[in-house]
Amino acid sequence: MSQSPQSQKAEAFRQLHHGPKLLLLINAWDVASSLILESAGVSAIATTSAGIASSLGYPDGEQISRLEMLEVVARIAKAVQLPVTAD
Repeated sequence: MSQSPQSQKAEAFRQLHHGPKLLLLINAWDVASSLILESAGVSAIATTSAGIASSLGYPDGEQISRLEMLEVVARIAKAVQLPVTAD
């Protein structure tokens, strides 16, 4: 049985932690920034709660709702073929 795309991304992310190269994660705050990072050749994408909040007009410090944050992270993860980790 084949793995789901989400499981494949999770396994790829796990492998990046054990590879020969240093894992460097750059933060994306929306779909556009995640696509730019992907096209630049990064191996995985991190998200930033402060960056996402700021891009939506919220101050940092848990002012954005959990649902809204999860919706943005889900859109980012769906838009790229890379593993995405959420802060």
